[in-house]
Parts: sequence; C-alpha cells; structure tokens
Amino acid sequence: MKNWKPGSSPSNRDRLELYALHKQAVQGDAPHSLAGLENSTPASDQAKYQAWRSKSGMSPQEAMRLYCQEADRQLRVYGNTTALATAVQDAATTAQTSGTSNNNNIPPIRGLAAIPLLCAAAAETRTAYLHRLGAPQVRPWWRRQEVLTAPPGSLWAWPEQVLLMAATLNETISLQSSIIAFLPQQVVQSLLWPWHNSFLVLWMGYILVSMAFTAAWQCLTTLLLGSRSTGYTLPNLWNDVVLFLSQTAFSLTESHQPVSARLVGLLVLPLPSMISVLHYMCGQSGHVMATGLYCAVLAATWWYWVLVLPFLSLGWMVTAFFVGECFALIELAGV
Repeated sequence: MKNWKPGSSPSNRDRLELYALHKQAVQGDAPHSLAGLENSTPASDQAKYQAWRSKSGMSPQEAMRLYCQEADRQLRVYGNTTALATAVQDAATTAQTSGTSNNNNIPPIRGLAAIPLLCAAAAETRTAYLHRLGAPQVRPWWRRQEVLTAPPGSLWAWPEQVLLMAATLNETISLQSSIIAFLPQQVVQSLLWPWHNSFLVLWMGYILVSMAFTAAWQCLTTLLLGSRSTGYTLPNLWNDVVLFLSQTAFSLTESHQPVSARLVGLLVLPLPSMISVLHYMCGQSGHVMATGLYCAVLAATWWYWVLVLPFLSLGWMVTAFFVGECFALIELAGV
C-alpha cells in the first residue's frame, strides 16, 4: 500500500480508515491522549486520533483482516495510475478499431464499495452519537457526503441527492440548539438520532437497488448493442459488478453487522439469492444466459423494488420518529 499510486485521490474518510486499522494492528488500542502522535496540524492530529480510538478493543488479527479487506476495497474504487493508463490506452485502441470513442470500460462500483463504511457508521450507538455531536469542534458528517450511484447533477442522481439533503437537515437541527429553544440540545439529538440511523439504512438500500438496476441496464445494452458500443464485456459486468453486488448484499446479513444493516440485508436478500442461483446454473462460461436471465428476473420483480421497498421505508421512518420520542423522554428524565 505504501507503493500504491491511486488513479483518483482517496477521500479523507478512506485514508483515515486505513490509518486507524494499521495503527490498531501494529500498536493496539490508542492512548488516552494525543501525546506521541506524529507531528502535523492539530486538525489532522485530532482526526487521526479519533479514527484510531474508534478501533479500540479490536484484536490485532481482526485489524489486520479488516485492513486487507479495506485495502482491497479502495484498490477497486480508486484503481491505480498504471492500471488507469492501461485502461485508457486499451479504450483508445478499441475506439480506433471500432470507430467509437467510449472509454467507460470499467464498471462503476463506487456506491457498493461504500457499503462497509455506511455499516460502520450505522453501528454508532446513541451515546457515541451524542458524544460526537457534543464535541467542541464537531464536523458535520452528512454535509460532507456526496452522491455515489450516479454523476452529480444528473437526473438519475436526484433521489439520492434528496436523501442526502434530508439527512443533512436532520443533522443541522441536531447541531443547532436554538432551533427548539425549550428543549435541551441532547434531548433534541436523542429525538433525531433514530432518523440519522434510518437515513443510513435508506442510503444503503438505495445504493443496492440502484446498482442492481444500473447493472441490469448495462448488461441489457451490452447484450443488444455489443461490447464495442457500450465499452463493457459481459464477463466483466457479471464478475466485477453483479457478483460484487451479491457479495455486498450477503455481507449485510453477517452476525457482526449492526441490526439496522442486517434488516437491510434481509429486505434485499432476494437479489443476492437470485444472483447466486443464476451463477450456479450458468457456471463460469454462461455469461450471456446469466445476464439475460438476471435482467428478466429483475424486470419481473420490479414491483418489489419500486413499490414495496419504498413503502416499507416510509414505515421505517415513521417508526424511527416514535422511537426517537422514547429516547428523548429517557434523556429528558435523565435516566
């Protein structure tokens, strides 16, 4: 990883995740103060320290395993300069031979790669959430997030953008004690904490469903128009996008995930189950049949993804409001 030259610059959040896992694996739990950390600006010291402290209690073996997993995820997301240059050169060669100029030969998986980080955010307890928001120089988390499933500003990005705006508004209200003057700030934060967690759940679910339909569209256009027109190949789409989507969805149901993430995994479980069956039926070489059946099954079950899941999401948000009222009463009573 020291020799890695990413094709695009990793986010600060991703850099801190690797830093924290490396420190936990090599040195164990973080100290109780900032003393001994490398010299840099106070802001970066604080960010590194908080990231490291978030891994406290994790064994070195587990930190090593998660470091390798996170490193692999970031390599998928950001690539490297050598691979990027090779991909561009191959795309240019294809464009010259086929008369096209499409260089989108690397399927987008950025949204899927963000799922483990969203699960980690969903694991934050109410006490940790209140402590984070009560810090002297708290940095708004939602305000720094961006659209992951579509180009920002495009028509396809607006549902995710609306979700991020609603979550940002929820966080802003939590940080502004003057908005509800007759209630203590921690009571307001306890009231809105379930909504914060629910927005994370909705974001994970939206990413999975959106990427499922995006992959289906890419498979369908490649089947009909050919790989020279789309810039994709069916084996590439099936192995790097569809199977990765299945693995990501299945990972949400693992026992170490927070309850909210496991509920998302349960709701989208038909998707990875269907992909696993198709992969078993068609084998390693039947990509045409597998992608065709994938598109057909997804089209036949559109009502579940487009109607049922949004209805359940609305019920989830209503439930979160009443749960928030209970937490606010607990905080108000000082229990």
